[in-house]
Amino acid sequence: MHKSAFLIGLGALALALGVTDLTSAQAATWHAGTPKVMRHTWFYNGKGDNKAYITYTKTKSTGNLFGLDATTDRYYRLPGYGLKKLKYQSLGHHIYQLSGIQYSPAGQTVQFDGQRMTYKVKVTAKQLHFYKGYHNYVRQVKFTTTKTPAALK
Repeated sequence: MHKSAFLIGLGALALALGVTDLTSAQAATWHAGTPKVMRHTWFYNGKGDNKAYITYTKTKSTGNLFGLDATTDRYYRLPGYGLKKLKYQSLGHHIYQLSGIQYSPAGQTVQFDGQRMTYKVKVTAKQLHFYKGYHNYVRQVKFTTTKTPAALK
């Protein structure tokens, strides 16, 4: 009798646990697109010719280095490449993990064209901090710029 009461109790407990949702805390959810705080053009104001830009829209990122026009001593944007079909995951404290498919400008091929790339970035209202590569991008360019020459578009 003692064994059957134990088995009935164990069966009731198993049934109760089966009905109860015991999911543990899950990692942050992936969202389509980019966080609104990132949707802007950001600039890396490096020394010498080491200057870059990155533009985030709702679904993609585009970026590259700046080229120098020697006649006017102004910088222009080189044709951009980046990630499309972006999705992001919030990691907390303004840190995001982004993932997308790499694409290249028309007529060119970048090293990882068509592959999924993932990276982590910290975003504030004034700065993007990348954990790999160029570290800090800001909203304001600190050098003179001009339009990209038509031959490069």
